[in-house]
Amino acid sequence: MSKDFPFIEIPEHLREKIGIADPGTRLYRAYGTDEECSDWCDIVFEICHGDGCLSPGGAAGYVGVTRPGVHKKLKAGGLTGFVFHITKDSLFFKNKKVLSSAAFYCYIPRSECKAWKEELKKKRDDKEIENEVMGDGDFHDRYLDKPPKHLKKKLSEEQKKGSK
Repeated sequence: MSKDFPFIEIPEHLREKIGIADPGTRLYRAYGTDEECSDWCDIVFEICHGDGCLSPGGAAGYVGVTRPGVHKKLKAGGLTGFVFHITKDSLFFKNKKVLSSAAFYCYIPRSECKAWKEELKKKRDDKEIENEVMGDGDFHDRYLDKPPKHLKKKLSEEQKKGSK
């Protein structure tokens, strides 16, 4: 990405509500219940007003790249992404929340996908384009649905505070 890439602006008063960015990226992760997900979605849609947002699969189709290409771009900090992991009550420990392994949501601003698509059109080196379009070729990449350890730790700390 060029330095003048038009990343979406995140209003200061909404930064805390959209989650914590993975180190070195613009991928913000939040977690909570199904009910909290609805409020989080409203905030993401407010941030992405106008052009809206796409899922990673939708972004891949829109830009003309593979899903691993989208994941690679997110990991490299080349796109802004918003991920919400659903939590549920633990079956084994009372008053403990765990992350649902199957339920998470991810959105990418469509305005950034448009800009990426335009950048790809301008590139002349086919090898560079192929690497960006195909990503690392890992079609089973679990990057988005596996939250980093700092979020699991934060969830645990918040549970301890809430049970007091």
